[in-house]
Amino acid sequence: MSERHGVVVGVDGSADSDQALFWAAAEAVRRGTTLTVLSAYDVSTVPGGTGYGIGPEAMHDEATQVVGRAAERLAKAREECAGQVPEADDTSWETVHGSAAGALVEHSGSSALVVVGRRGLHAFDRVVLGSVSAVVSARANGPAAVVPFDPVAATTDCPGDVVGPVWRVVAAVDFDDHLERVLDLAFEEAAHAGVPLLLVHALHSEFIAGPYAMETAWVHEYETEATARLQDRLVGAERKHPTVQRTMEMARGSIVDVLTRRLSRHDLVVVGGRPHAPVLGRIFRSDADRLGRDVECPVIVAHA
Repeated sequence: MSERHGVVVGVDGSADSDQALFWAAAEAVRRGTTLTVLSAYDVSTVPGGTGYGIGPEAMHDEATQVVGRAAERLAKAREECAGQVPEADDTSWETVHGSAAGALVEHSGSSALVVVGRRGLHAFDRVVLGSVSAVVSARANGPAAVVPFDPVAATTDCPGDVVGPVWRVVAAVDFDDHLERVLDLAFEEAAHAGVPLLLVHALHSEFIAGPYAMETAWVHEYETEATARLQDRLVGAERKHPTVQRTMEMARGSIVDVLTRRLSRHDLVVVGGRPHAPVLGRIFRSDADRLGRDVECPVIVAHA
C-alpha cells in the first residue's frame, strides 16, 4: 500500500459529511499524510418558475460553496482542536463535475484511503435509491472508510474531539483472499493510531447441524486449528509493526452479530471486500455492507 498517498473525503454540506470531514482530517494526521476535500455536482436542469433555473453554473457555484464552508470548518478546528487537522499546506480542495460516488471511486485507485459519511436512509431507500457510501464501499479500488453520524459529536463545540479519536482497531478475519490485505490495513491503522488491535474470526452455527452443534468436539478442534493458522499468517504483519499490541478471538455466530455486540463509538473496524454492484450488497446483505450500514463506528472496507 506504500504506493498510495493521501486521504480523500467527500463533502456535500450535510451534517453527515461534516463529521466524515473531521474524521478524515484526524486520519490524515494519524497517517502523516495529505488531505483532499472533494465536492461534486451533477449537471442537470430542473424546470423552475422562470424556466430552467438550476443549471451547470448554479450547481458548480453550490459545490464550490460547500468546499468553502468545509475550509472554514477545518480552519476553525485547526485553531481550536490542536493536532486533529492537517496544516493548510497539506490540505487541498476539489470541485468536480460528475457524481460524488464516481469521483471518490476514481480517487480510490491512487489514494491511501477515501472517506465518506453514511447518510441515514430507510432500508427501502437504500435498496432502490442507494447512497454514496454504499456505492463507494462496494466499488472502490482501494480502502474506503464509511463514517456514521455521531449524535454526541453533533452537540460539541469541537466535533473532532468526539469523531476523530480511535481507541481500538477491530478486524474481521477469515481464511479467504481478503486476509492479507485486511491484516496489513488493520495493523497499519493500529500503528498509526497507537492503539491495540483485536482480530476476530467467527464460526457461524449454520455450518454445523444439531441443537448442541456449537459445543461439539469438532468445533473446539476447528477453533484450535484456526488459531494456529492465523498465528502463522500474522508473522509478516507483526514483523512490520512490532509495536502493535494485538489480541485474537474465536467467536461463534455471524461476524456481523459478533462485532456489533463488541463495538463502541470509538472503535475502527476493518473488513475485507471485493467490488460488486451496490444493490447486491444491499439486497443480499454482504458482511461489509451490513457493517457499513449498521454499526456506530467507522468501517474501512479493505478492497484490493
